[in-house]
Amino acid sequence: MNHAPTKLNVELKLFCPRRGCSCYQSLDNRITKDGVYTTQNDSVVRQMFYCGKGEHRFSETGYCDLFGKHGSFKEYEQLCKLSGYGLSVDAIADVLLKDTRTIAVRQRGVSKKASVFHNVT
Repeated sequence: MNHAPTKLNVELKLFCPRRGCSCYQSLDNRITKDGVYTTQNDSVVRQMFYCGKGEHRFSETGYCDLFGKHGSFKEYEQLCKLSGYGLSVDAIADVLLKDTRTIAVRQRGVSKKASVFHNVT
């Protein structure tokens, strides 16, 4: 008895991540894929989505705490590694050739995301 395997739907139900939208985190709203764009920093292709009831577009990065930070994921990875080695904000800024305020903001974003991921309150 050979049965053809059935295709599983493994995609999660999407919701609108914009706090100002009337459909914020509502699962009754239809979210559809709406093209792609390429980032300027590191030429990574990102998925765009369309909020049906809210009638606006947003990027896949809208689902993460690093949304709007404009750094490449490579820079964030380097920031995390250097932080893990115990370097100060000033030292990391010198290595990455960034302003210390930029590094501090990015560290807070990464820290916030890590605490959510690891269920730390």
